[in-house]
Amino acid sequence: MKILIILTVLMGLNSKEAMAFERSEAFIVKVFHQKVKVLSPAVMKKMQAIIVENKTLVKLIGKVENHRGKILGFVSIAPGKFQSLEFKMNKGIKYFFIPMAPASQEIELLIGKKSYEIPPKK
Repeated sequence: MKILIILTVLMGLNSKEAMAFERSEAFIVKVFHQKVKVLSPAVMKKMQAIIVENKTLVKLIGKVENHRGKILGFVSIAPGKFQSLEFKMNKGIKYFFIPMAPASQEIELLIGKKSYEIPPKK
């Protein structure tokens, strides 16, 4: 009986630890009314995907571009829906998701970072 209790406790600790770090194979960008939450992939791939979820009550229009201003793609998403986009990613180049309507600040797409929010939690 003691062994069963110990195993249950150890498995519970292990599952909490595994859930503490969110990871994904693609960028997952969730756009809310007051914030944007980004879940980034652990490693960089040559062809990277971004999934944009519109959690607002209005149509979302945005674009993905690099720091040189090259536009890699556009998304137009109805409220409560999502859309994916694939783009070629290279080392040494910064990539951004830019919400255009409703307008908001650009969100840098960072590889290997845990989930992060724009604006950051206080």
